[in-house]
Formats: sequence, C-alpha cells, structure tokens
Amino acid sequence: MAGIQARSRVAMGHGVPRDGPPRDAAPIQWWLRHRVWLSPVVGAVVGACLGVVFVSRPVFAASVLLGVAWQATATEARDMLFTVLGIALTSLSIVLSLSMLVVQNVSEQFTPRLLRHFVRGAGIRVVIPVFVATSVFCLVAAHEFGLVAGAERAPRPALGLAMVLLIACEGALVFQVLHTIQTMRVENIVQQVRMDTLRVAHRMERLRSADVQAPARALAPTGEAWPLRAPHNGFVVSVDARALLEVATARRLVVHLERAIGEPVIQGTAVGWFAPEDRLAPASCEETEAVLLRALRTNRWRDEDVDVALGVRQLVDVAIKALSPGINDPYTAVEALDQLIFLMCELSRMRLGPRVVPDASGKPRVFLHAPSLRDYLDLITDQTLRYGDSEPTVVIRLLRLAGTVGQCARSADARQAALGTLHLILAATERKQQDASWLGSIRRYAELMAQALEGRPLPPLPAIGF
Repeated sequence: MAGIQARSRVAMGHGVPRDGPPRDAAPIQWWLRHRVWLSPVVGAVVGACLGVVFVSRPVFAASVLLGVAWQATATEARDMLFTVLGIALTSLSIVLSLSMLVVQNVSEQFTPRLLRHFVRGAGIRVVIPVFVATSVFCLVAAHEFGLVAGAERAPRPALGLAMVLLIACEGALVFQVLHTIQTMRVENIVQQVRMDTLRVAHRMERLRSADVQAPARALAPTGEAWPLRAPHNGFVVSVDARALLEVATARRLVVHLERAIGEPVIQGTAVGWFAPEDRLAPASCEETEAVLLRALRTNRWRDEDVDVALGVRQLVDVAIKALSPGINDPYTAVEALDQLIFLMCELSRMRLGPRVVPDASGKPRVFLHAPSLRDYLDLITDQTLRYGDSEPTVVIRLLRLAGTVGQCARSADARQAALGTLHLILAATERKQQDASWLGSIRRYAELMAQALEGRPLPPLPAIGF
C-alpha cells in the first residue's frame, strides 16, 4: 500500500516458528500426525524394552505367561526367536510392497497430492510399528538369551510373547491387505478427502466465532504503516489470529495480513502491514514486526490441518487428471465433483472470506485474508471446465454444483456468486461446443438450475448425466 515505509534492516525470522503445532492444536495429536517416524521409533523402543524384561527379569507380565510358556533351553529359544524374526520380516516385505503399489497407483491415476493421506494412514501409524516392535523384540531377546548361563530346559515367557507378537503381525498383514483393497477404490479416496476437508472447515469456522463484520481493509491511524516481511521461503500453513490480536491490543496496532493460508511467500517480501495508533521509532517497529511474525508459520509444503483450499484443490486435481487424454476416465471426474458438491454445500453455510478480529472493546484490530465462496467456486470450475467442456456428464455436474450451492447458501452474495458461476459454465460450454448434439439438453438443465436458485426444487439429472 502507498505510504508503507521501507527499511534497510529487516528481522529475518529470529524466533519465528517455521514448523510446529499451531497454538490452538493439541501438540500430541499434531506430532503423531506429522512425524511419521515417531510411531516406528516408539514401536522399536517398546520392542527393545520387552525383549530385556521378558528374558532377564520375572516381572508380573512374565509370570502370567509362565503357565503357557514354552519349555526350552536358551539355545532353542534363540533359534525360535530368529524363526519368528524371519516370518515377521517376510510379512513386512509384503506390507511394504502393497503400500508401494497403492502409492504408485494413486500418484499416477489420481494425483500425487493425495500421498499425504497414505503417509499418515494406518499403514504408518499402526501396521509398521507392530512389525518394528516384533523385529526389535526378537533381536534383543535373542541377544539376552545369549547371556543366559546353563543348558537346562525351563519355561521361557519371551517365547510366549513372541507368539503373541507374531499373531499380531499376521493380523496387521491381513488388515493391510483389506485396507489396500478399499483404498484402491476412487469412491473411498475422494470421500476421505472430502471428510478431512470438512473437518478442517468446521475447525476454522469455530475460530471465527468472535469475528465481526467490517470493511476488509482499514487505513493506517497515523497515516504511516510498516511492512510485515516473510521470514522464510515457503507456504503459509497457519496464522495465529489470537496471538496477533494480543500483540495488536497491547501495542495499539492495526494489523493486516494479505496472504491467505496456502499461499507461497518469498523471504523478505511484504506479506502484510501494521500501523500503530501512536508514532513509533524505527527500532520499536522492527521489534514489533518480529513479535507479530511469530504468529505466522511457514513450511516447505502446504498442510491440510487448516488449509481448506488444499482439500478442494486435491479433489479438483482428481477430476482434471481423470479427464486427461492419457487416462480418459470421466466417471472418476464425476465422483470427485459429487464430493465437491457435498463439500461446497457445507461451505456455503459457513462464514468465508476475509476475517476481521476485534479487541475486547469491539474495535477491529486484525485483518486476515481468506478465500471467499466465489474463490472456491472459481477454483473448482475454471480448470475442470477447461478440460471437461466436451464431456456432458462433467458439465452437468458443474451446473448442478452451482445450483445446489446457491440453494444451500444463506446469504444473497453467496447465491449471486453461484448464479454467476452457473452463467459462466453455460457460456463457456456454448462457446466451445457450438455444434454438439447434447448442447440443447445442457441449456434446458441450466435453465432449470437457474429456476432452482429462485426457490424451485432441484431438477433431476438428465439421462446423459448418469
């Protein structure tokens, strides 16, 4: 904005968190979701502890297993443990092969952006830790049996536990096979993306409970403003509005952040500005900037925990990938668009667009940029229509999306945005497919959807839309 002062020295991220849980997120849950190495490491530690305890010390759990413990010498126990280890490693290789098959299939047929759902899925969080715990247990227990003196046969609780862990591994293998079969279905994939995105949207909606309706932009109280410069290269993954409000209230500031969650930023470039109600010295403004930037988290990639647009983008990617000449699978695009219809109907009832956060007195202090309903509609229809305007089933689904969202929307602006999207879809289709035999059906359906926006019931899908 005009009047923002330039500075020769900028605080480049000192004390600025680049990665870590948002302030309003549960730290343990966040770490379990985002640190994929954590659960295998925990499994290895648990397996090592069990291997030491069940061989060296008669703890309560070991005494419980004495009744079913196998009679064996230390040498026989080591041989049995190595046999269990071989079975576990063979089963683990099958699990990893299945996982790689799913990853390759999803990446090639749908979109690589869906891989994060599998990295954080049950295969990493549950199945692999079971195999890691069993393998480490067998290795540590075999080592401990090598230190046992004497050749007499005695009950070995460690062998009983090894059998229990082996059964758990085989159960995990069966679970992974069934899970893989379900994961290969596109219906399950797009539905899971929609549910995850909707959960994020509801969470972001709760954060807006104290927001007020105000102009999306406020002038600097003293006529001068100081820029907020990105501390790192990367994507904006979260913005702590409460932290910004606390600083703005304590220091009597107006804060504008002009980059939405999910946007890429370049280190040193302005991502917003702040303006004090009273004139501040340059050194004080630089220190204020550093404090404000602590509420802005960037990362190397986008994170779906608070990024609603990322979930929408993933479903759009599935649709346009299915419409590519190399795949040519319009029905997969229809599946993704159906989930987008369900998702957008929910979003149309929520508060979207820029956020305005007031202080305790009701004065707007923090202004945050965020996508509006029209932005989401443009994100869905622009690329999808560009690649699918020759496919009547895809055009009908896009028309149905615009009409359904308009019916579900609560505000007049949202309904107007849906009507505008409806007209854009029809105009683009008519321009590209002037001689298509099915264009008349598309026009009639668009007219019925426009009437539905005025209060009439939604029309049924025409035959070519199934």
